Amino acid sequence: MTKEYDVELHQIRKCFGSTVVVDDFNLQVERGECVTFLGPSGCGKTTTLNMLAGFLEPDGGTLTIKGKPMNGVPSNKRDLGMVFQTYSLFPHMTVAENVAYGLKLRKIPKSEIAARVNKVLELVKLPHLADRYPKQLSGGQRQRIAIARALVTEPSVLLLDEPLSNLDAKLREELREEMKRLQQELKVTTIFVTHDQEEAMYMSDRIVVLDHGRVEQIGTPEEIYQRPASPFVHEFVGKSNRFQVKLAATDEHLWHFATKEGILLQADRHSRQELTGDAAVAYVRPEHIVIQEVVGDAPPPSMNTVFGIVRLVSFLGSIVEVIVECHGQLITVRTGIAPHLHLVENKFVQLSWDSQHVSAFPAKEA
Repeated sequence: MTKEYDVELHQIRKCFGSTVVVDDFNLQVERGECVTFLGPSGCGKTTTLNMLAGFLEPDGGTLTIKGKPMNGVPSNKRDLGMVFQTYSLFPHMTVAENVAYGLKLRKIPKSEIAARVNKVLELVKLPHLADRYPKQLSGGQRQRIAIARALVTEPSVLLLDEPLSNLDAKLREELREEMKRLQQELKVTTIFVTHDQEEAMYMSDRIVVLDHGRVEQIGTPEEIYQRPASPFVHEFVGKSNRFQVKLAATDEHLWHFATKEGILLQADRHSRQELTGDAAVAYVRPEHIVIQEVVGDAPPPSMNTVFGIVRLVSFLGSIVEVIVECHGQLITVRTGIAPHLHLVENKFVQLSWDSQHVSAFPAKEA
């Protein structure tokens, strides 16, 4: 069965003067899929969204929506819904009038407008606010109305440009749950822009990680987190402990590394097809490290096991984050609450991890 793609970007390129802000962007978005552009400020995610929306024209490549070429097509001819970082509601219009605005521009009959406005306000659970003005609403309510206004026209593709960034943490969490429910219920193809990793993980079927205008990796949230394709992805998505290492030996299944401080690491070779040269960088996620108390002197160093002194303990609710100094390097550990494990500053501890949880890359990629 042939897959249907609602959005296709092929070798998209955009420059501002001599600066290349998006380069060789390739992506196919399936019908009903939610894809997130994730990356730091200035990585090109909003620029790409604006090219999709028709606010900017690509300098190279082709852009297709619902099988139709969009290069040169004005934004009002693209059948898109868009929700901005700021609510962009008309202050002189009621909630119902704001939501109905796009339908009026399309000259939809009044009776149908009323029915569609009521339906979408029900979807965002705000039908009781239809007669209020934006200034009478909370920030979360305004953003829900902005989402309703984008959905009421039944767009082919919904574009979300950091719509939750102006909200406080609790409201942000509540609204992202609501947005995910709506996206799954309506099965509307959605492209979401954010720099918030947790938000991207929660919302997405797939994530596009961007850095300096180039795609670093495209994959499911699990793939992005568990199998990062580059040092940048490993460091940007979630927390990681980074080790500057040299390749000491290799066999059929494992790489053997050592840091100049004497930390010894092994990594499964499936984590990377090939390492060129002996200089490398290795990563271990904090939650993959097992921490244990040690009584007495430290044994000699061994593979994927180090000994050190606890320097900081932070209680984070369901987990504890521990910073341990080992051979002059600070290593972060995240562990569940364990009554038998009494972690305090200056305690002598052992850290260990499995080779399958070590990712290695050539040093030149870092």
